[in-house]
Amino acid sequence: MKRNPKAGFLAVFIALAVATAFLASGAASAEAQGISLSNEGRAALLKAALERKFSPQSMEVRLEGGPDAKGFVKRAVVRAKGAVIDRLRVESLVMEASDLQFNPPEEWDKKLEVKSAGETRSRGVILEKDINAAMAESVKGDKKWKSIRMDLSPRQIKAVGVYETYFLFKLHLVVKLTGRLDASPDGKQIFIRDYRLNVSGLTMPQGLTEDVIEKVQPIIDFRESVFPVSVKKIVMDENSISFVSDPPPLTDASPVP
Repeated sequence: MKRNPKAGFLAVFIALAVATAFLASGAASAEAQGISLSNEGRAALLKAALERKFSPQSMEVRLEGGPDAKGFVKRAVVRAKGAVIDRLRVESLVMEASDLQFNPPEEWDKKLEVKSAGETRSRGVILEKDINAAMAESVKGDKKWKSIRMDLSPRQIKAVGVYETYFLFKLHLVVKLTGRLDASPDGKQIFIRDYRLNVSGLTMPQGLTEDVIEKVQPIIDFRESVFPVSVKKIVMDENSISFVSDPPPLTDASPVP
């Protein structure tokens, strides 16, 4: 009987996939049972945990000095494309940190968290189109919002939305918010500052504007990131928001493959 070569290749791929899955699960099980893993084995577990947390298109992780059996890493560098933080896609992201203490490695398959860290440095770019996608998703299911989008410029942000309501008859209100972006003192959050709210041509009182805007602040919260992110400077153009720490990362900002 003549053997089907395609079936043979398929069998090989299936066997490799099963073997890989077995080895991966075996490594995790071994760690859970207290069997010691090498630094290389723990590094693979840490990268897998970071990928689950950030859901990136691609990610590069470089570690120096660890992780040891207690989850300590002397220095870590993470470069990612398309990472997701606080439900917002980040086009490019560089994160560096020293003296990182994670929770124990045997917990990484279920939960990864940083207990403490030394110096942290960050650089990232967020695209306007990804901000608009996140905004559209945030109002999804709310039929009163007919449209909403943000326009960036070097000097300010402008968010414009059309809101439908009823007052004796149907009304379409054009809501416009302008302001600038500023980082919090600890560099963990980004806020809208010097904002103005305009509804169908009428400027809203400052007190009412503050009540509305402060409910949605911060607009980006890096505390949701499992890896420390720090922001000092924010620069905008017509298509993106760039942020960087002070001092900036030592790692170059070339794209991740």
